Amino acid sequence: MIKPILSVIIPVYNAKEHIEKCLNGILCQKLDNIEIIIINDKSTDNTDKILEEYKKRDKRIVLINNDKNIGTGASRNKGILFARGEYIGFVDNDDFISDDYFLNLYNKIKENDFDIAVNLKIENHTKNKSKTHLLAPNDLKEIVFVQRTAPWAKIFKKSFLIKNNIKFDLTRGEDIFPAFMSIVLTEKITYSKKGTYHCLIRDNSISHKNITSDDLYELDIYKKCIEFILNNKNYDYYYGLIKKRSLISLDFLYSKADKNLKKEVLKKYSLIFNVKYPYLEYLKGKFLIRLKRLYTFINSKKKRA
Repeated sequence: MIKPILSVIIPVYNAKEHIEKCLNGILCQKLDNIEIIIINDKSTDNTDKILEEYKKRDKRIVLINNDKNIGTGASRNKGILFARGEYIGFVDNDDFISDDYFLNLYNKIKENDFDIAVNLKIENHTKNKSKTHLLAPNDLKEIVFVQRTAPWAKIFKKSFLIKNNIKFDLTRGEDIFPAFMSIVLTEKITYSKKGTYHCLIRDNSISHKNITSDDLYELDIYKKCIEFILNNKNYDYYYGLIKKRSLISLDFLYSKADKNLKKEVLKKYSLIFNVKYPYLEYLKGKFLIRLKRLYTFINSKKKRA
């Protein structure tokens, strides 16, 4: 059996409404010789039947059924262990990609034996509208960690992930620490502006729900990030990126917390970053995030003009 050049990992849970569009986009990729690893995380709807049909239809599909629900992070880790490709990419089960998405990322990562290739173009879809976001390729480490934290926004050399034991966390914010590890452990990062990742923003996704105290663990991840660079010669640079990314988490957690939990969010943030007025940090983060979104929107308009 010919070894695939790219393994695409898709954790799947109760995705019967969107999984067919997701898989169809991957099956028609212009990049030849890929394998598609689907981790069915104990779905309780009819997703498993759909996946079995697709497995029969295409030999490139590897279907793994979890005995119990283990979550997105653990399912991605499992997929990495099963992957035979030289490179690894990810797609979320309710998203879809353009037919040249992985081809463009693969061509870029192969140019100079890079470890990571990040995609700069995504299109967010809500119920009533779609919006394209195209980033300028300025600081690629900032893009990988701060602006394109999710693994679906990039492809990795598998040997880089294995060598450095880069794994996804098993709780909320599972992609933050591995994204940070990856930018600290390599300088070999490239980008693609071609091909589009289409991200579905659902009303019932976690971004539309109130949080609980368990969700505050996301802030603890930044403590792990800080500890990871304590002896790094570029500590100040990486600490600055940690602060930027943490403001995104602070903005989300504070906005989704009830009155009592808001106090806990600010208190925890204050302890981790040793800031006297965490609410001012929240306001600063909120302003910077809105400003960044406005800049991205204006820039995308110019690109299309």
